[in-house]
Amino acid sequence: MTEPQAGRGATGEQGGRHTRRALIIANDTYDHASLSQLRAPEADARALAEVLGDPEIGGFDVSIVHNAASYEVQAHVDDLFADSRPEDLLLLHFSGHGLKNDAGELFIAARNTRPDRLGSTALAADFVQRCMRSSRAHSIVLFLDCCYGGAFGQGVTVRAAGPVNVMDSFPAGRLGGGRGRAVISASSAMEYAFEGTTLAADHQVPPSIFTSAVVEGLRTGDADRDEDGLVSLNELYDYVFDRVRETNPNQTPGRDVEMSGELYLARSRRRRVRPVPIPDAIASALREPDPTYRRGAVSELRDRLAHPDLGVALGALEALQEVARSDTKAVADDASAILQSAAPQVSPPAIDFGELAPGVVDAIHRELRVTGVPLAGDVHVDAEPPLSAVVEGTLVTVTLTPNGLAYAGSITLSSPTGSVVVPVRASLARGAEPDDETTTERAGPPPVLAERPPAARAVAEHVTPTSELGPRRRLRVAAGLAAIAAGVLILASMTLPWRYGQTYAESDRWLVPSMAILGLLVLTAGAVMFAPRVRTEVSLGLLLGVSGTAAASMLTFFGILAEQSSDAAGTGTWFALIGLLVAASCGPAAVAVAAWRQAVPVSRVDWRDPGSLAALGLGAFTAAVFISYAVHLGSLSNAGYEAGVAYVWAVLTVIAAIGAVMVRPAAVGRVLLAAWGLGTLSYSLSEWVYLTDHSPESLGMPFLVAAGLALAAAALLIGRRSPSDAPAPTA
Repeated sequence: MTEPQAGRGATGEQGGRHTRRALIIANDTYDHASLSQLRAPEADARALAEVLGDPEIGGFDVSIVHNAASYEVQAHVDDLFADSRPEDLLLLHFSGHGLKNDAGELFIAARNTRPDRLGSTALAADFVQRCMRSSRAHSIVLFLDCCYGGAFGQGVTVRAAGPVNVMDSFPAGRLGGGRGRAVISASSAMEYAFEGTTLAADHQVPPSIFTSAVVEGLRTGDADRDEDGLVSLNELYDYVFDRVRETNPNQTPGRDVEMSGELYLARSRRRRVRPVPIPDAIASALREPDPTYRRGAVSELRDRLAHPDLGVALGALEALQEVARSDTKAVADDASAILQSAAPQVSPPAIDFGELAPGVVDAIHRELRVTGVPLAGDVHVDAEPPLSAVVEGTLVTVTLTPNGLAYAGSITLSSPTGSVVVPVRASLARGAEPDDETTTERAGPPPVLAERPPAARAVAEHVTPTSELGPRRRLRVAAGLAAIAAGVLILASMTLPWRYGQTYAESDRWLVPSMAILGLLVLTAGAVMFAPRVRTEVSLGLLLGVSGTAAASMLTFFGILAEQSSDAAGTGTWFALIGLLVAASCGPAAVAVAAWRQAVPVSRVDWRDPGSLAALGLGAFTAAVFISYAVHLGSLSNAGYEAGVAYVWAVLTVIAAIGAVMVRPAAVGRVLLAAWGLGTLSYSLSEWVYLTDHSPESLGMPFLVAAGLALAAAALLIGRRSPSDAPAPTA
């Protein structure tokens, strides 16, 4: 059984705060031979936890219970409902087998379930009902992705030993009078709920059809049918119903809702801007017979069109459009000129991906910056494969997935103030030979998935990441192995003799925080290299930030070694030295190799991005604290070397902050600066421990600790500015 925390969130609402908690129960392995093993529940749990735990989408505090015994599942369900308050929103999701006894009572199968002993080895639906009725929480949602027996088609796994009417087991009248309760099931009484079609052994298992639709609707925001920035429970059910029926007409999701008012499960980036009516004074001026008054009103509308409140700007836009259509020529021309000037401006005006070798399979990224009035920055992008685009505020990242052919086409950026067509081209290098060891990276689903209906392919594409093969894959493997080895050596050195037969804790305890944090950072960076869902650029950015921290920490390490005799060095010394050298070199080496194949994209600092401004400001503050500490060390007769090390940390902090806000994609800068902030934390904690043992003053180390944490937190905000902030979901 595992219980990872996928995310934490408490979402504010008028009149107070409420906690959003989700418990995901996934069972795919069963001890009893009569219960078939499943493949999708683990993927169900992972995908759903990711989207629910995302603070920008669900904001739930998520717990996962995987392959647990029935008594463990029962305890977790009891805790979820018992430890609740009236204002809480609770969500329980089950993925696995559903069974019923001779009396028709529903039981949820656990790892130790015996079909002939359901009462003592399975989770009774009646128990869940009692927990829901006794809970203090006013808002409860139950998702049941359990199946109802039989098989359908080759390679399809069905999740039940016989027909089970889930909805009959959770009737609305028994869920608590006057409280908000909803039960959503994957299928109706006499239908099957499927895991998916046949998958090759080397493909990652996707979630089930039902959970895939839930995840996709929340992740993309497509479930937000009215585009108000929030996904309600009813909207999500309607979306899931349509997607499941489109994928498999033989499966019909069911619902039983007893809800007073609307229940919102998530935020959505599809929020529609609603116009604010123009003031009465301007509206009256537009009705005046004298064109002078109307032209003055048009001038006022021009100012409102540039308003940072997009609703105010949209109201002015609609008024100007009406004037341009219906007023006299002089007044209409004024309005038309304002409308033309408000159209979005894109830099650069065209995208050239350059020459591509026939064997290149790695996705290539270019960025566009949208400028103009704030309303012009509310853009949507239309792009067809092999192109795709992601909008982050006014930054548009365009990705080309090479398919061995030249490309000439365009993408369209649309905003309320107008549209811009951006030409895109990529040529094929002549005479270039493809890499014999490179296999083409799939831009879409694998061949077996391509035979699905369009909706099923979309679901599979979300949960089945494309493989990175060829040179880039080999680079990730080599860099990842090197970083993992370095992290293991650094952490192992803490338990071995450091000098004079003593460990760090026994000889120089102030080194323990530095080596522990640094070792964990290096180990994490190496592990991320093997994470298929993390883009190569992002994993390299993390590794580079960690390597910079290791290089700066190595300066302190060398200074200590210079003060002791070679006889004093123990095994831990050499483990740490080798680990630091490998950690400091593998990041720059990997980035250099990647940059040799593809230039690192950089752009100007976005001075309107609060995240970039916070990163630069905190970087400058952190560097100032380093310099202050270096000045103090320089005043000491025996601390000149340590002062130089502190100056190096200050300079590298400034470089890291500037580089993080200029490198693209923005996610690369985020992880780079976050790694550096945690590295700063390792240095400052160790120095603080040292000063605690040798000095009556902390000399600003608490400020440096706080600065490191703040720098890591601010790094995560780089490039996340959006034209408008969606309101928090409320229940």
